[in-house]
Parts: sequence; C-alpha cells; structure tokens
Amino acid sequence: MEHRLRAVNEPGSLNLVHDDEFARRLGFKAGLVPGVTVYGYMAVLPARHWGERWMESGEMSARFLKPVYDGDEVTAAASPAESGLDLELRDSAGEVCASGHAEASADEPPPQLERYPSVSLPVPAGPPAFAEGQALGSLATSIRLIDHAWPARLANEVLVANVQLPPWIHVESRTRHLGPVRDGEPVEVRALVAGLWERRGHRFVDLDVVVLGEHSKPVAQLRHVAIYELAQLRADGPDADSPATTG
Repeated sequence: MEHRLRAVNEPGSLNLVHDDEFARRLGFKAGLVPGVTVYGYMAVLPARHWGERWMESGEMSARFLKPVYDGDEVTAAASPAESGLDLELRDSAGEVCASGHAEASADEPPPQLERYPSVSLPVPAGPPAFAEGQALGSLATSIRLIDHAWPARLANEVLVANVQLPPWIHVESRTRHLGPVRDGEPVEVRALVAGLWERRGHRFVDLDVVVLGEHSKPVAQLRHVAIYELAQLRADGPDADSPATTG
C-alpha cells in the first residue's frame, strides 16, 4: 500500500530550520519540511487501512531520519508486519527519510492523569532550561483535523508555548489514540519532560504528552522527541559546517 505526493513546506513557521536560506547555513539543501507534516503523510496509510478503528484506538510511531524538501515527490509505503504495519517514507531518490510502525489498537491501559498535573504556562516563555520529570505548562487550545498528525502538532505547540526555542528539529513521535475526536473540540495539552540527552553535540528532549478532550477525557497520549539545541548553533558544539543527520 502506497501514498505518493509532492512534499510541501509549511509557510510562515517561526522555526528557521524551515527557511531555505537559514537551513543552507546549517548544511542542508533547503528548508526542512516539518516532521509533523511527514508524520501526516505516513499516517494516511493506517487510517486508510483500518479507518475509524485506528483513528479512535490505534497507535503509530514515526522517526525522521533524513530531511524531506519542499517540492520533492515522496512515497509513503506500508507493508504487513508480524503485528500491524511497518511504515516508511522515501524521497524521489529512493532514500528512506522516515520509518515507523502502526497498530490497529493499543493494548496498554490509558494514562494515569494524576501523573500529568495542570500547570500554568510561563509568561513570558524563557529559554530552554529543562529538567527530567519537569511538568510543563498546560496548553488550552482546540483540535484541528487538517490531517492525521494532529496529536504531534499539539505536542509541538505545547513545547513552543513553554520555551523560546532557537531553531529546532522534531525527530520522533509515538502516538496512541484514546478515543473519538471532532474538529474544533477544545482540549488541554499537558506534558512532562521524560528524558534529556546529548548526541553528536545535539541536545534532545523527550516529552510525555497527554491530550484531554471534553470533560477531561484523554483522547491521545504520545512521546515526542526534538533536538532543542542544534550542534551547529552551540559555541561548544561540533564544527558549524556539520549538518544534523535528522530532519
């Protein structure tokens, strides 16, 4: 099963890794198509395969391995696995840019909401100063069902609502759908800092995110990983001409 399309960079982003000129300074060919956009390209396949069942109780992971560029013809493909579907997205040169997996339904119990306190957003948001176990400020917003990447988009939004990030890169999301949702449904997004590490000079944050719909019912839970400090932009990092390997 395949889904072929022309990749499109989302305009107007405040994250400069999506800007052509700035991304070239980091060693990329052009601005990066956002990870959540690539996630949405891949999520079409389990949604097509399982329909409402997956959208209300399924799960999906996606890891972004190489950049996807605006205008490139990309192909998302799903193949049967021992359990569920294995997913990948290739660019027009045949390079694997993202890989993942999807299941029709998740066997794990729903998240324990007492683990995710509701915390006021910082005003104003400051620079990144994460600590493991930290509860981030909760974001009140609404679901916009423009594609199947809405949980990952909300995870991005709660991250940038809490900290003033320098140019950053979304590298992985693992999502569980926990119930039906509707377009425009008001939600509260809560997040914990589940992990922090450094690799090749890049600093990573792993968020544990829960999305609460009407009546505080959990509708999605995900782990969301991002490079919040790029090696190229750190004075103590590797040579500035060395691009990040993730996109």
